[in-house]
This record gives sequence, C-alpha cells and structure tokens, in this order.
Amino acid sequence: MKRWPRRGFLMALCSTVLAGCSFPGNLYFLMPEAKEPATYKRLASEDKKKEIKVVVWTYAPLETREEFIQVDRQLAELAAQQINQMSKDNGEKVTIVSPRKVEVYKNEHPDWTALDPEQVGRYFQADYVIIVEIDRLSLYEPNTHETLLRGRAQFLVKLVDVKHPDDSPSPKRLTDTYPNEARFVDGSDMDRFGFRDVFLAHAAKHLAFLFVDHPMRDRRLND
Repeated sequence: MKRWPRRGFLMALCSTVLAGCSFPGNLYFLMPEAKEPATYKRLASEDKKKEIKVVVWTYAPLETREEFIQVDRQLAELAAQQINQMSKDNGEKVTIVSPRKVEVYKNEHPDWTALDPEQVGRYFQADYVIIVEIDRLSLYEPNTHETLLRGRAQFLVKLVDVKHPDDSPSPKRLTDTYPNEARFVDGSDMDRFGFRDVFLAHAAKHLAFLFVDHPMRDRRLND
C-alpha cells in the first residue's frame, strides 16, 4: 500500500495555491482516481440551440457527525459546478438551477423529502431533475483508528424527465472510492474537513460524468 509522501503532497499543494487555483478542485488532479463511471444519460439536447435546464436534488440521512452535516448541500453545489463547466467546455446548452435556490425551496417546504420530483421540476421550469440519495459515506480506512483517510461513498442516482416521466431511465447505483485502493492519505497530513472537501469534489466529478461527455484529458487520468 503506497502512502502519499508528506513532502511531495505539500509541494504540490503549494504549487496549486500559488497558481491561484481552488484547493479541492485542483487537488483532485494531484492524486489518482478510481475508474470513471459510464454515461448514464446525456443531458444535452441533440438540438444544439435548445437549452436544457436541470435541478440537482440531493438527500442524505440525518447526520450527527460534524464533518458530514449538510454534506448533501455541499455535494449539490459541487455537482452543479462540474456539470455547468463540463457542458460549457463541450459547447452544450445545459444549465443547472442554482443549488441555493433549491435550498430555499426546500426550506419553504418542510415536507420536501416527500415531494414529487416532477412537481419540483415544474416549479423550476426544468427539463430534468437529478436525484442523488447518499446511501453510505465514510472518510476513514477501516481498522486504522481514523488515522488513515480514504473516502468511500454509495449513491442512488435517478434522473426524472419532467415532461416525459415515463421516459426516465432506471435508477443507477454509483460507488466512489478516493484515493484508489493502492494509496491512502495520512491523517497527519490533512484534517478530516479538508479531506472531505477533496473527496466530495471527486465524487461530484464522477456524478457529472454520468450526464456529460467529458474531455479526453479526464479519461486519461486513469491511464
């Protein structure tokens, strides 16, 4: 099992900071990732002039651990950023409804977990609703007394076609591990909150891969 060297890690991190880049989004490129998921359903329309509007709707079980409070909100923000950026890079007209507006809507509907996703989509005048249920989430390598960090997550992903619900694809399970099984992060090199941010950025990118064609440079990350 290979450990990410402390000195190399810090030098790479310093280079990222000096370049003026965001920490989680760029640390993603500093460490190897698990095999990327296959495309689930491409959001962009075949009509390149047609704009597609999408709501990201996330669920998480009631969480008492400090590092996972509001993790669903954070995942929605990161996934929205990834899908928006990747679509823009592809020249595709896909727009994600602001996750902050979605959170306001949730706050105004205390029973939001029981809402029909088609109702949510119609409210935002969206074409699709991406539902992400966080089934499992952990940050620590088992049997290491929380001294070694490796993120693991399991999501149930659903895509609801608001206008044609019968055409919605079957739900898909997505598992994500970061870094891969050949490496881990020493807890003395990064605190759990920093690692959580990096791991969620990684998971959000894999969620985006389900819906947007991604550049060749991303595919080569697994070579």
